[in-house]
Formats: sequence, C-alpha cells, structure tokens
Amino acid sequence: MSRKIRVAMLGTYPVNSANIRGGVQAAYAYLVKGLLQQDDLDIHILTFGSRVSLEIGQVEQANLTFHFLHSYSHLERLRNYRTYQSIINSKLGQIQPDVVHAQDAAEDALVALRSGFPTVITVHGIRWEDGKHYRSLNRRLHTFFDSLVTERYVMRHASHLIAISQYVTDYFKDLLRPDIQIYYIPNAIDDRFFNLAKQPGKPVVLFAGRVIRRKRVIDLVRSFAKGHTQLPDAHLHIAGDTHTEPAYVEAIRQWISQSKLHDHVHFLGNLPEETIFQEFLNCSVLVLPSAQETAPMVIAQAMAAGKPVVATRVGGVGEMVGEDCSRGFLFNIGDIDGLAIAVTRLLQNPDLQIMMGQKGRAFAQENYHLENVARRTHEVYQHIALKEQRAIA
Repeated sequence: MSRKIRVAMLGTYPVNSANIRGGVQAAYAYLVKGLLQQDDLDIHILTFGSRVSLEIGQVEQANLTFHFLHSYSHLERLRNYRTYQSIINSKLGQIQPDVVHAQDAAEDALVALRSGFPTVITVHGIRWEDGKHYRSLNRRLHTFFDSLVTERYVMRHASHLIAISQYVTDYFKDLLRPDIQIYYIPNAIDDRFFNLAKQPGKPVVLFAGRVIRRKRVIDLVRSFAKGHTQLPDAHLHIAGDTHTEPAYVEAIRQWISQSKLHDHVHFLGNLPEETIFQEFLNCSVLVLPSAQETAPMVIAQAMAAGKPVVATRVGGVGEMVGEDCSRGFLFNIGDIDGLAIAVTRLLQNPDLQIMMGQKGRAFAQENYHLENVARRTHEVYQHIALKEQRAIA
C-alpha cells in the first residue's frame, strides 16, 4: 500500500504511564509504543479521559492522534450501548480508518463491529470465567450479563481475531464464525525486563499481582510455610494491590502471624515501576497460584528477566510455562504440597534456576518482545487493509 494505514484503536488507554491499571492497559500501552516505530501507520487512539493527562512525549508523536470521547451512563449496557455507538460512529466517520483495533471482547469491540469498519479484536480475558471469582454479587451479575450479551455477540460476529493464547480460541470455538481469521499474537511486555537477568542470589519467592481470592495467594503462603523448615533464609515478597479485597488480605495476614512467618513474608503493596523491576531482578522464582488466568503478563515478565516460574495449570499458563517443565513447573489448583515441592526444588538448585531461566528468556524474546509483537500486529493490519481494498475494487 502506498499510503499510510490508518488504524483506530478502541479501549481504555493509560495516557499517564504512572497510572496503568492492570495487565490489559499495560499490554495496550506497550503495543502502541511498538507500533509507533512502524513508519507506514497512522494511529488514532479513542479513549475516555482528559487531554491534560497526556505526557509530552505522546503529544510529540507525529503519527499518533488522541481522541477523547464523551462519557456515557453506566446504564448503557441495558440500552445495548446505543449512546456509545453513536459517539463511535461519529468519530470513526471523521477518521475513516482502514482498520479498527478493539481491545478485549467487551463494549469497545461491540460498537466497533457494528460501526461497519473493518475490525480486529484482541481478546485479553474471558469474562464469564473471571466473573466466577468476584466476591461482589453485583459485580458478578454485571460480568455474567456482559458475557452473555456483549462478549458472546462479539465472538459470534468477529471476522478478525487476535488471540493471546490458544486457550482463548479453544474456549470460544463453538461460537466462532467458520470464516474467521485468527492471528495468534501474545501481549508485549516492557523491553526493560529483558535487561534484568542476574545469577541466583538469596532465596526470594515473588508474587506480583492483586491480592485477591482468584489469585489464591493464601495457597502460596501456606506452601511457603511448608518449605520454610528446609529453607529458613528464604523470603516471600507479595507485590501488588491489597485494597480490592481487604478481608481476604487480613485473613492472610492473620495466618502469617499465627504461623510466626511475619519476618519472612512481606506485603510490598503497589510498587513504582523502578521498584517492581528491582523485585524481578532480585527474585529467585515467580509464583502464580491463580484459579483463573488467560495469559498473565507477570509470567512473560519473569521469563524475560530470566527467572523460572511456578504456576497453576489453568487457562493459557501451560502454553507459556511449557507442559514439559522446560521453563518452570506447573501444579494443580489448590495443590499446596505440589507447590511447596516445586518451589523448594528450585530454591535448592541454583543450576536448575539458571537453566529454566535461560530457556524462559529465549521463549520470551521470540514471543513477548515488543518489536516482534508490533511487527506481527502490523502484518495483521496490512492483511486486513489489503483485503478491504481488494473487496472494494
């Protein structure tokens, strides 16, 4: 194509890099960063927020335009997002994109598909499965409603789908169109994780993520207690939000106190960027004992940093860690003994840490490096835009 490909991207974009909320926003921001290095793209980001939050570097990008949308009522889901649809139709009519790229199979993807412009959707999670683990009945009902009405509509009508793991397409296989184009492209991570490799030092187990029931952090704490007699110098660092489910956090703290582990288990809270990099640098192993995941970024980050992973065999985690245990160990949900054995084995064997870490780093370089993810996404845009050109001709 002789002219630039115009791409309109829909989703909640973190215009302030110091206020990134969750893995989806982080993946979105990293992808945009990589795409901006492609000379033939004209990127338009449609998001809610305020222009005053824009960082100087974002404003200076010649091939990047921000469009801040008017907010709409939370009751929009009951109106099938008609107001939001009108807002998006008007904005896309002005932009005239070659491709619309929606983040996640939610309302952004719904209105993008109904806009009539060629649309590709990246599915970051599965709302029905995530909703099973929310404590709030109101939130569970909203999530299940969104899944039945929005997510399933999107999956039935999508012509182009970017799946961050095979798990996504396996889960939705009965809903997908026979002629759907599927592109398997994992999420990108920050390049700086690839510069963190370090020889194993003092034994530190790291958990990074929100301390919520779905993540089953209590399983990790209990398994750490089991292995502590063999590794009395080991420490467990829990890095992440502790405010979402305070009662759950308090129950874990009480268990730690009763087990006299308070000198070895450390709640770090939400950490600034440089500090979280330091945690990945200094840890011996990353553990993720979740009940539900799709393709968690913390696993990709750990592997990029050359660290082995111990995680539950859920969602797309097996694709990342490797069922052959080449990049870490997998265990079943709630298997505290299995988790303790895997972590203890790694902490007692620095050579095994190094070997798994090296294999994980190589896998991360191929699959999660920003340049590779951006290049593959760029190829998707080219394919869709060229296909549309031919259809018009």
